[in-house]
Amino acid sequence: MINKKYSPHIVATALIALLACIAAPGPAQAQHAHVTPVLSAYLKMVFAGDVSGAADLFASEPDDRGSLMLVDRFERRFRERTDGLDLTRIENPVVRDIAELFQSYWIDALTQEAPLDVLEDRLKGRLDDILTERGFASAYEDEDKLFENVEAFIGGEGYFAQSGRTPPLLDLMIWTSNKKAVESVELTDGTYEVEINYIDDFVSYGWSNFAAFGMTSTGGWAKKDGLYCICRYYDLDSERFKLSFLKHEARHYADFGLYPKLQPADLEYRGKLTELAYSEEGTYRLLEQFTKAANRIENAPHPLANWYVIDGLSELLPDGKWPADASAWESIPKEQIRQAARRLLENHDNKLADLGPSTAKGIVNL
Repeated sequence: MINKKYSPHIVATALIALLACIAAPGPAQAQHAHVTPVLSAYLKMVFAGDVSGAADLFASEPDDRGSLMLVDRFERRFRERTDGLDLTRIENPVVRDIAELFQSYWIDALTQEAPLDVLEDRLKGRLDDILTERGFASAYEDEDKLFENVEAFIGGEGYFAQSGRTPPLLDLMIWTSNKKAVESVELTDGTYEVEINYIDDFVSYGWSNFAAFGMTSTGGWAKKDGLYCICRYYDLDSERFKLSFLKHEARHYADFGLYPKLQPADLEYRGKLTELAYSEEGTYRLLEQFTKAANRIENAPHPLANWYVIDGLSELLPDGKWPADASAWESIPKEQIRQAARRLLENHDNKLADLGPSTAKGIVNL
């Protein structure tokens, strides 16, 4: 894997598991499904950006509901390439070509058709060619500028877009509805005024949604200019919204200013600890989610951050070891978990201060 520096176009995202029944014709008709062992294993592959082992997974458990749901659709999307984004919704032919380039790249990258750096160079070269033909200066050697150009072109054609790196893959989201508001968000180190974009009517939800057939998705993200919330995935009055979007993403927003070089895994670690620090009803649900999705692997900041969160909190358990299963957390009082999350966050701040806030890249690594 090539080394990838942090930049504004490495997007700090809120990944949410929708657990929708993918047999349904569309998102509006999705129903909740039981998370079977195969579904859980497949989603873990998705979070790692590598579904090359999916066919073997389905074959190993052919009667699992997850296999029955996914095997044919996986074949159509990743082998036959006949099931994907609804590109007919994009009227502009060049924007449609850009979306199609990303879709082809996602399929190749997720199935490990070639080394990731080769696939990324190919995508960036084709994007740069399209944009230079339309008056943009070449930005092939400057990834940040290239994706700024992608967004500027798509925006000029009447759409909203977010492109860049949602680790481990390059990403593209396109939508048509964007409403703004300013919110005050309390975090463990103070209160921040944050502009929030409430966005809807998507043409592309990005690579994680694409790979998971809508079962998981980016629920929103943070950038230096504010937060972006995909409205349809949240009840805006719920604790889930306040924790997994508002607190989590506001933590990223604040950290972009406090620690400008901080890497994605450290950003996610801090966001997840912030969720736990303010959790009430959802404490055990969050810990179950983090425990099941924890994975100490390269270039996958969410699973790696989950691993560090669970490893740090495991000292609360009777034997001080990793939980045998996620239900073990229910033996720990919620207030004790909240206090421990705040301590881990404070310890992380102290370590970053020792490294130098303006240059610290983080400590969450393999």
